[in-house]
Amino acid sequence: MSLLSASPALAGPSRPELVLSAEIADVSSATVINLTWPDLIRLVDQHPRLSAGKFQVDAARGGVDAAGAVPNPMLEGNVGQGFAWTGGASSIEWGLAVTMPLGWIAERGSRINAAEAEVDVAMAETKALRRDILLKLRTLFWNLAYEQARVASLASLEAQTSSLVETVKRRAEKGEVRPVEATRVEIELEKVTSDLESARIALGARRAELTLWLGVPAGMRLVLVADLDTLPVAVDQDAALTGARKSHPALAVAKARTRFFAAELDTEELAQVPSFGLTGFANYELDRRAYGVGLTADLPLWNWSTGRIAQAQARLAASRKQAEAADLELATEVIDAQAACQSSVATAARFRNNVVPRSETVASTVERTYQLGEASLLEVIDARRTLLDSRRLYLSALAEAQIDCSRLEVLVGEEPK
Repeated sequence: MSLLSASPALAGPSRPELVLSAEIADVSSATVINLTWPDLIRLVDQHPRLSAGKFQVDAARGGVDAAGAVPNPMLEGNVGQGFAWTGGASSIEWGLAVTMPLGWIAERGSRINAAEAEVDVAMAETKALRRDILLKLRTLFWNLAYEQARVASLASLEAQTSSLVETVKRRAEKGEVRPVEATRVEIELEKVTSDLESARIALGARRAELTLWLGVPAGMRLVLVADLDTLPVAVDQDAALTGARKSHPALAVAKARTRFFAAELDTEELAQVPSFGLTGFANYELDRRAYGVGLTADLPLWNWSTGRIAQAQARLAASRKQAEAADLELATEVIDAQAACQSSVATAARFRNNVVPRSETVASTVERTYQLGEASLLEVIDARRTLLDSRRLYLSALAEAQIDCSRLEVLVGEEPK
């Protein structure tokens, strides 16, 4: 099922677009779907894996009802022909007995506790699954936004390089520079064009990935409305650890499983109590009528559930150690994610504030100087290559910062905004 099929409002050019000038002709033949991150959040609940998780929760809740259900009584009946010891008298004889088991009463509470713990496990796993899906979509979202911005940057640089080619050709025709310089700048234009073509191919691949996840119908094209330049705020390490330990589903799953195994241990220990049953009977015989009640009981002569109790104790001990391990693994992952987020944000900010503006200034200055005949073409090409690398690294740092900080947000317990 298409996730977008239930959201026709997303189709069409109703929102401002992050459309690349180099792509306008390409997307004009297809219906454009302008997609923002809030749109994806609204669509994620329709994902098949998340729907399956919700069914798992419903199944676990059904297990609670089953654990608390009262067992049905057992009815026993018999009928036959009876003959007297003396004389020829005979008659049909019959008997009925109804037994109500009572052993379930002792174990009912622990079985309900175990079933409720399974519900908590299913709910926590569904929350973890939702976060995983959101993080995957967030990664695809920012990768596509990065490729869109990279194509736009390269398209702009290609246009500027084409203008430079014309400038060099005019100067070569006037005899101000050697003709070989026109060839050199044409080679540089080919390099930029090649980079642009590669970027467009990568953009198509990223778009296809997100399209596949969302089930976009054929003939429709995704265009993201995203602000890649706005850097996220890196949460400090202590706050990140506190938030993760407070709300991360992995810890909730571990705790719920520990409760489940504790309840199972209680059930096995209570199984040592003899199981009783209350019986009522009625017998119709040739020479008498009998009515009464009886009591049945299991005799624990050979099996005291010692093996099953030991097994339950070992499982409970293992679950507690697994909970400790989950806490350590989560803390390690949070520390790593926080460092990656902080580092990538700092790198992107440095490129935005210091590297890219200076590269643009140098490239512009050198080109104007070249037009005045005071700089060589090699200096212009070198400045443009530096600018190209700076923009590429800056866009890459922006995308990396968004993805790293989204991962941290998921670990801390915040839904990526």
